[in-house]
Amino acid sequence: MNPTPVIPRASQPLLSRLLEKRLDSPVGTDESLHTTSLLSALLEDAQRERASDVHLDPDSGGYQVRLRIDGALIDTIRLPATDGRRLVRTCKALANLDPSNVRIPQDGRAEVKACGHELAVRVAVAPTVAGEKLNLRLLPADVTWRKLGELGLSAPDYELLRGAVLDARGMVLLSGPTGSGKTTTLYALLQELRPTNKSIVTVEDPVEYLVDGITQIQVNEKQGLTFAEGAKGLLRLDPDIILMGEMRDAASARVALDIADTGHLFLSSVHARDAVATITALRNFGLQDFEIAASLDLIVAQRLVRRLCPKCRKEEAPTAAEIKWLELFGQPVPKKIWHAAGCPDCSMTGYRGRLGIFEVWRLHEEEADLILKHADEHTLRRRLRKQGMSCLLEDDLAKIAEGITTLAEMQAVGGFGFYTAGAGKSA
Repeated sequence: MNPTPVIPRASQPLLSRLLEKRLDSPVGTDESLHTTSLLSALLEDAQRERASDVHLDPDSGGYQVRLRIDGALIDTIRLPATDGRRLVRTCKALANLDPSNVRIPQDGRAEVKACGHELAVRVAVAPTVAGEKLNLRLLPADVTWRKLGELGLSAPDYELLRGAVLDARGMVLLSGPTGSGKTTTLYALLQELRPTNKSIVTVEDPVEYLVDGITQIQVNEKQGLTFAEGAKGLLRLDPDIILMGEMRDAASARVALDIADTGHLFLSSVHARDAVATITALRNFGLQDFEIAASLDLIVAQRLVRRLCPKCRKEEAPTAAEIKWLELFGQPVPKKIWHAAGCPDCSMTGYRGRLGIFEVWRLHEEEADLILKHADEHTLRRRLRKQGMSCLLEDDLAKIAEGITTLAEMQAVGGFGFYTAGAGKSA
């Protein structure tokens, strides 16, 4: 049985190479050759489409193949259940996972040949009621970390952030949900700091890319090497700058505070809705207001939105739904607004690449005083609005007006609750 293409929008001819290379003849006796060819074709197509992840989702009819392209998951083809299960088993074996164990989640790393060279892939599987789900994260062999000026920061935010991180002496936090580009920004900040002849050490989970000139430590919780324990050990290496991949719990937050109090520059990420909500996250980790006020220097909140394809974007009147959404937030309704179209250059999606939307908060004495008084989020936001700090909403609207992204992307990454938190000068 051959894979049947399932393309959700007629304008998205994805995985054409996989369809061309599928085996029209029966599988025959050499099942491993059939599966290896299918995996190679799948990864080649994923690379061609600039996908970061390949998902194999089991259901009652087989396996749905989906690609994550510029942050969006797109359905491509369906595989028969037999082919899907073989692909899962093959990937587990390549990643040195237990192919026979289908009852627990597993993850590992594999080297797979595709496009004529070895491709590093992070493999993750998990049991579901319909079978094992497989995720393949494609890891470029020649990763080049983006520079700070390439992330999408506005000119004022870029100057503020670059200047702040060069003279910061305390805690610098990146906030946002999973997949919002926090790690990319953290490493862009490290690129700014590397020429300063400083010793930079990191503790990460996982260490996916090795960076020359930086000492990196891999978390191994099975062996007792947690983020907190790893960060403690970094202090013995005489560092100037310490990066902890993620502040996950009270223990890692306490270690972060201790490091920042020693005079080291400490960088990390935390899950929070926006810059001000980061204060609430730290309080929830058990840090006291006087500790936060004394040690926290800078917060950068961010999201990722897809960038409009410059070759096919179109400017036209806003839709009725767009007008209603803008009016809901008290925003002016433009006569024209940019929309995604679709062309061969962007695989007919209308988007090509992603960029960040940001808000940058360098804490001043007045804000520290408010934190000491246990000011709530609304009070802190009013203070920042009065000071003229650009919030996530305003940065996104500016990029929409410039034709860089769309209102649809703004809605996709935010939603009502997120934008209500930062909207309006009188929020």
